[in-house]
Amino acid sequence: MLQQNTTKRLGYWLLHLHRLFDAATGSALAGERLSRRQWQVLHALGIGVDTVAAVDDAFDPFLAADGEKSYRPIVDEFVTRGWVAVAGETYTLTEAGVAAHERAEAIVNAHAAESLAGISESEFLAANDVLERIARNIEGE
Repeated sequence: MLQQNTTKRLGYWLLHLHRLFDAATGSALAGERLSRRQWQVLHALGIGVDTVAAVDDAFDPFLAADGEKSYRPIVDEFVTRGWVAVAGETYTLTEAGVAAHERAEAIVNAHAAESLAGISESEFLAANDVLERIARNIEGE
C-alpha cells in the first residue's frame, strides 16, 4: 500500500500546502498590495493570457476553491490601478503593469527560493509529475 497508516495523507498535505502558499505569498506581496491570487492573475496577463475567459480557464481549480465564478473583478481592479489596458475583450499590461509584474515576480521568485530550499530541481519536477499523474488517474475514473 502506498499510503501509511496516518491521518496526514496526500489530501492533507495538498490542502495544507495550498493554505500555506496563499498566506505566505500574500504576506510576501503585501507591499505591492497583491494577494496570491491577484499575483497569479497579474502573472497570467504578463505572459500573454489576454482575456478574462482565458484567465478563468487557467485558474479553474482556484475559482472553485475560492468560491468564485470569475476573476474579472481582479482584472477590473488592475484596470483601475492603471496596470491593464482594455481593447474589446483583450487585456494587456500597461507600462505600469509591466513594472508591477516585474516587482512582484522578483518577490515571488525570492519567496519560492526560500520555500523550495533543500529540494533539487529534479525532485521538484518529479513531485509535480506525480501530482499530475494522480490527477489524470482520478479524472480518468
